[in-house]
Amino acid sequence: MSRAPLRGYTLLELIVSIGLFSLVMVVVLVAYIALISNDRQARATNELTTSLSFAIESMMRNIRTGTNYSCGSGNGTCSQITFLDSQNQQATYRLRSDGAIGQCSGTCLTDAQAVALTSQQIAIETLTFYVRGVGTTDGIQPQVTVIIKGTMGTDAGKTTSFVIETSGTQRLIDI
Repeated sequence: MSRAPLRGYTLLELIVSIGLFSLVMVVVLVAYIALISNDRQARATNELTTSLSFAIESMMRNIRTGTNYSCGSGNGTCSQITFLDSQNQQATYRLRSDGAIGQCSGTCLTDAQAVALTSQQIAIETLTFYVRGVGTTDGIQPQVTVIIKGTMGTDAGKTTSFVIETSGTQRLIDI
């Protein structure tokens, strides 16, 4: 009686299959690590964008509900705005020397008086206020336009430039 020879995998076949499996796993691992890195960067950028949006919305809400805007210059263009907020307290917004938007009660003469509204990873290069309609008696409500230019950097060392323009009209009760 003759037995059929038992056939299995040879050592060479096992080495080739393990090598191919290892190569596929390395490619998948590299792609997965890149995906995780991109996700972290996207989350960091999203967090900074949300922080900046919240700071700008808070500033514009206070400006819209305020009165007696003062731009400090006769032409209505300035880098610092002072006004009376909804509680009739003097409020000021300005660009601090560290590149943050600063807010303070009263007039800001130094950075120490202005509380930073933006993250340290956001560098504001220019903060310009355009004030129109202040002191007019023709029934036009005052309007403030703000233009913000800057960059935001993530932990990965990448920076993104941005320019934001927003406007707010003074909300007065027309009764």
